[in-house]
Amino acid sequence: MTDTRTQIAATLFRLAPGGYVYREPYRWPFGEAPHYLVNADQKAALLAIIVPKRPVLWQVVLWSTLCLMVAIACVGLWLYTGHDNPTALDILAMFILTVAQVILALAILFWWKRRRLRPLLATLTPTDLRITQIEMRAAATNAMSGKQLVMAGVAGVFAATTMLINAALQLAWRQPIGLLWLAGSLIFAGLAWYYFRQLVTRAEKP
Repeated sequence: MTDTRTQIAATLFRLAPGGYVYREPYRWPFGEAPHYLVNADQKAALLAIIVPKRPVLWQVVLWSTLCLMVAIACVGLWLYTGHDNPTALDILAMFILTVAQVILALAILFWWKRRRLRPLLATLTPTDLRITQIEMRAAATNAMSGKQLVMAGVAGVFAATTMLINAALQLAWRQPIGLLWLAGSLIFAGLAWYYFRQLVTRAEKP
């Protein structure tokens, strides 16, 4: 099974004449990310900082933090409004509060990572070569093993089905929050379709 280091390396680095093109990852998607030309030793030094020491624990912390943010938004709004059942406006407010927390957390994380990388980045050579977002997604998928694609697809199907059932129940009870569950179901269904499509495409290749 492909490890986290290999997946990150495939996403952020691309072979180029004289070494590798490296795309600095800790930037907002709307801005232009700096690119550098690095050698094998510089690539290893960058990965030593970028790759989490304990990838599984890192994933657990990230998802736990996201769940905590949603809980804080829900409980905070409930304490403020006193509504036993959230209204459509309450759901919109919960979504906005959660997104605001995520943006703040990402801003802190990106600042911390850039601070750690700054001394090393100062020694790198900038380049006009670019790695696009589309290339990054394709590289990340290509780096996944067949087993990982199946696991990701199955997880997407499970999450989509669970959310769809919950959405149906909430809408049957005339609860506006059912729309939020329905949107989540569609997102995970799309992810499942993407991973299974990549699996089929890989199997069809000679």
